[in-house]
Amino acid sequence: MTLVLQWTALTVCLACSLWRVPSLLKGRNRGLSWAFILATVSVALSLPAIYLPVDALLGGINLANVVLRLSMFGVFFLLTSRVAAAYNSPLARTLIRGPLGVAVLAISSLGLCVSYVLADVDGSSTGLVAFTNQSAVTAYSWFGVAYTTYAAACVVVATAKATLSRRPVVDRAAAFFLLVGFSLVCATVPLRIPRWANWQAVDIMNFTAILLVALGLALVWWSFIRRPISKNVHA
Repeated sequence: MTLVLQWTALTVCLACSLWRVPSLLKGRNRGLSWAFILATVSVALSLPAIYLPVDALLGGINLANVVLRLSMFGVFFLLTSRVAAAYNSPLARTLIRGPLGVAVLAISSLGLCVSYVLADVDGSSTGLVAFTNQSAVTAYSWFGVAYTTYAAACVVVATAKATLSRRPVVDRAAAFFLLVGFSLVCATVPLRIPRWANWQAVDIMNFTAILLVALGLALVWWSFIRRPISKNVHA
């Protein structure tokens, strides 16, 4: 089931990236376009069939996993910033793009890189599953989810309010899918604690979250293009 979700998520992210190419070339909302491109890279590198040959090209030292993690940081920074703006949440936007949000991003990125250097991860292993007995890899894993969880939590309230608002049905449906997707990201944290660890559930929840967020953004776009042309001039 996890493998099916991974390939489905990759297909959806790739389709969204291709859909955004014309807008990217025209300089329209480049942040969203890059978010989908980075999401495609992240999901692709979660698949052994893609991760192993890519990491081999990078020296077989699991540098591809660092690329995956940092790409995901970029995805969450770009997407949650735009979600906060779209749902008119100055607080969420400040928490993401303000000093606190930038500090969390910087600390997570630095911690990720330092723990990677300290770990002994010679030999390609998708998800670093062959090295989970190392404390440095455990720290690396927690730094890898610290920022994504923080950013997702910042927009949960904004998307919940939009879901319960009097907006058009399509807009509320989009907000609902985004709400569930970002909530799933936050909900994986307890399942990473050794006592309650369930990595299969974490994987299923993560890739389900990707699909739901992509669906939510697709509905936002559909709602946008259905508006009068005069309101779409800044697409």
